Amino acid sequence: MANVAETELNFLPYIYEIIKCIERDSRDVNQKMLDFRNQLLKARECVEKMPGIQYSRQDQLRQIDILQQQLTTKTQLIQKYKSMQSFETSSSQSNNSPMQS
Repeated sequence: MANVAETELNFLPYIYEIIKCIERDSRDVNQKMLDFRNQLLKARECVEKMPGIQYSRQDQLRQIDILQQQLTTKTQLIQKYKSMQSFETSSSQSNNSPMQS
C-alpha cells in the first residue's frame, strides 16, 4: 500500500509540468491541469481507503493508549512466566519420570 500511496500522492511532477506550460505559453496547460485534477481524485480515493480514517483524532489516540496498556500488560506477563521455575522443572521431571524406564 505504501508504494501505491507514494505514487498517488506525488503532486510535484504535475505542478512542475503545469508551470513549464505556463512559462512557455503553451496550449497544453488545460491538459496538464486535467491530469493534475485526476491525480488529486486518485489521491482522495487512496486516502479514503486508509484504515482508521473514519475515526477522529481523539478516538485514534484513545485506541493507541488502550493498545499500549495491553502491550505493557502482556509483556509483563511474559516476563513473569519466563521467570517462573515451574516450566523448567516440569519438563525435566517428565523426562526423568520412572514410567519411561
